Amino acid sequence: MSNIKAVQPEQITVLLPDMFQTFLKQAPEVNPHYEAVKVESEEALGRFCAFGPKMKMKINKCDFSYFCAIAAPHASRSRFRTLCDWGNWVFPYDDMFDNGHLRDRPEESQLVMESLMMPMLGGASIKGINTKDRLRIVQFHDTVVKRMAMKTSTGVQRRFALAMQDYCRGALVQIDNQFSGKRPTLEEIAMIRRESAGCKPLYHLVEYAHCLRMPDEVFNHPVIQELENMGMDMVAISNDILSYRKEQAEGVPHNMVTVCRLNGLSAQEAFDKVGKLLEDRYRRWDRAEACVPSWGEEADVQVRKYIEGIKCVVRANLNWR
Repeated sequence: MSNIKAVQPEQITVLLPDMFQTFLKQAPEVNPHYEAVKVESEEALGRFCAFGPKMKMKINKCDFSYFCAIAAPHASRSRFRTLCDWGNWVFPYDDMFDNGHLRDRPEESQLVMESLMMPMLGGASIKGINTKDRLRIVQFHDTVVKRMAMKTSTGVQRRFALAMQDYCRGALVQIDNQFSGKRPTLEEIAMIRRESAGCKPLYHLVEYAHCLRMPDEVFNHPVIQELENMGMDMVAISNDILSYRKEQAEGVPHNMVTVCRLNGLSAQEAFDKVGKLLEDRYRRWDRAEACVPSWGEEADVQVRKYIEGIKCVVRANLNWR
């Protein structure tokens, strides 16, 4: 992967695909607690993890609380705070594997990921992991899990834990590929990014934040799963399009546009090809949403709110400033 930074010249102009299609044409709502909770959440994370001024400034500039404010516009202040804590946490956590000291250390990364999952797997001890030695940033995530457990059903907790497992698996595959020098195909990287983008945990954080109550069978239905997957793909694909320039300069290989460029496409051809993937996801979303079945009047109201939650997560990603 040593030639990643050489795949395009310093300056080049490309036409980006239209990303504001289907439900993304609508202007987002913003949670009224955003400004106050943003300050509280960032201060709490920085204090707990003993971050220095540089990392605190990065988190403030990242402003994931604004993302969360669009993702859960109707959440109460306390539940919105939990969502913001997770959102502000995931940036520095994920950065350890993307650009930090763990980006080319698959074995150490595996241990950190396993230590993260311990409380969500019933607190089971894992060989090679001393509970007392877990990173502070990992321990901060425990506080999010505990707050969710106090105020939500076991179903939501289970779905969140499974989504976090998927996220960890996707991130580890990226690290393994980078360490080994493997160059995945566009189809392979699209599936990896579906998990590693960390989108699905947000669905269930929003489910928690908006106090939704749905039968577990809803989540086993192929139409709901298709909507979840299309939402994740929209987030991952649009992220790779918009972050390509930055990631290409940093030598980050797990980007769909980068994969196309390394396979010999020009910059415009690469953006066009990835843009077609995005167009396909928009079409598949519209088809799936038109086929959502009924689970009864009461459940249907909750299902519609859950689907709207997926839309809000995708909308947040595209409108995040």
